[in-house]
Amino acid sequence: MRTNRISRPVCVLLACLMLLPIVACGKTEGDAPTTTTAVDGTAATTTAAQASHETTLPAETEHTDENGYERDDLDPALHFGGKTVNLLHWNDAEHEEFVAETANGELINDAIYTRNQTIEDRLGVKLNFIGTAGDTNNEEPFALKLSTSISAGDHAYDLISAYSYTTGMCAARNLLYDLSSVNHLDFEKPWWPKLLIDQCTINDKLLFVSGDASANVIYTMYVTFFNKDLLQANKLEDPSKLVAEGKWTIDKQFEMCKGVYSDLNGNGVKDVGDQSGLYIYTLHFDAFLWGSNIFIVDSMGDNFKLADDFLGEKTVNLQEKIKSFIYDTNDGFLTTDKANNHLFFGEGLSLFWNDRCHRAILYTADNVSYGILPIPKYNEEQEDHITLLGNTFSLYGIPQDSQDPDFAGAVLECWASESYRNVTPAVYELSFKYKYSQDDVSARMFDIARSTVVLDLARIFSNSLGAYKSWQKAIVGDTGWASTVKANEKPWNNQLDKLRGIFE
Repeated sequence: MRTNRISRPVCVLLACLMLLPIVACGKTEGDAPTTTTAVDGTAATTTAAQASHETTLPAETEHTDENGYERDDLDPALHFGGKTVNLLHWNDAEHEEFVAETANGELINDAIYTRNQTIEDRLGVKLNFIGTAGDTNNEEPFALKLSTSISAGDHAYDLISAYSYTTGMCAARNLLYDLSSVNHLDFEKPWWPKLLIDQCTINDKLLFVSGDASANVIYTMYVTFFNKDLLQANKLEDPSKLVAEGKWTIDKQFEMCKGVYSDLNGNGVKDVGDQSGLYIYTLHFDAFLWGSNIFIVDSMGDNFKLADDFLGEKTVNLQEKIKSFIYDTNDGFLTTDKANNHLFFGEGLSLFWNDRCHRAILYTADNVSYGILPIPKYNEEQEDHITLLGNTFSLYGIPQDSQDPDFAGAVLECWASESYRNVTPAVYELSFKYKYSQDDVSARMFDIARSTVVLDLARIFSNSLGAYKSWQKAIVGDTGWASTVKANEKPWNNQLDKLRGIFE
């Protein structure tokens, strides 16, 4: 048993949250009632004064730890006698979620360090991290590394974790084991989001998972940032109230952009450097599609087919709405600057900006006065906001040639469980809901976003299914969506037919 374990990060979190009413004196809500929406859709009302006195830790129970987090059901007697766990992981992830060599006082690093030590101590294993490039520029080399190992019969890896597209490529090549048949994995636990598991399970076969196991799930949630100074200067209504009233829609966002445009360089042309209601980067159009509750692939239940809405009038209308906003008005500006697109909002040129929530780290450092909102709904009839994940989260799997999948399953369950109790609180509760939220309202908006996260197999299998990239191209091209569907529906279905084979 190790003796140099650091204090649990969640204890640090709780201590900091107790101080929140003191250090967050700039927040303006005072003791007004605050209504938040829980994951299960129920409402809970508290006041700031009540929150400041709620410092009593939950009682530890058989099923929860001392901080109220659910425990896993792994047998306490489960012990593997020092066996090595070889984890092939992408070492070029945007944010570290795997390795922490030592505790250094940095909250997230120390949470990862504690999780890894706890896994080793609980299961009697030694984590061996085998890092290799696996991001969007290295999908093929990562998949080749795994397939070469399987072909050689060397059984080099117990677990893999990579960029979502990369893991999808591995699955499409039949390199991953069916997780639904692995002992110790309990997909009813909160660290495995039910909706994500349901969307990834086809014919009762599950090839990869994510959730609390990947810290990058939190970093990559899409949200809408708004510039508080521009909002005030244009005398616009509080968009967070629109969220509470169910009125935060795409039409409302576009309406609020009217009149914000300013030709800052004075050349009489809408171009880079002008002030606009909404700067938007090509990739971030995706947030509007899924935010409108439109999926490319319907993978729920026994389905694995192109979704009706994606092929139909709803997507036609959405695309026409977006294109008109960008090309027919001064209210929106399309940027194709991959490296610097996020800087337009940071420089105060855009009232709104749709992006992954990790941009809050940069905007906080740059002293931008911003608020957070969920991605707008398609219309007021849509019941819930929908939060798309950016592509740079991790999917976890077990190699197809695993000699002991139950061993790998025990480690993966423990990994996700300990991440849920250690890493997620450090990343989400303290970092995003406290450090990177400039007001209590924004903290609640993060809760709404996190409780409505979805993914789509069309994105994960984008190297095998062209429908996803066709959607992006059609937004910036001249071809209408109905024509795009007519020309591509047959080849898309042929591609889906090939993918179905991996779930048989």
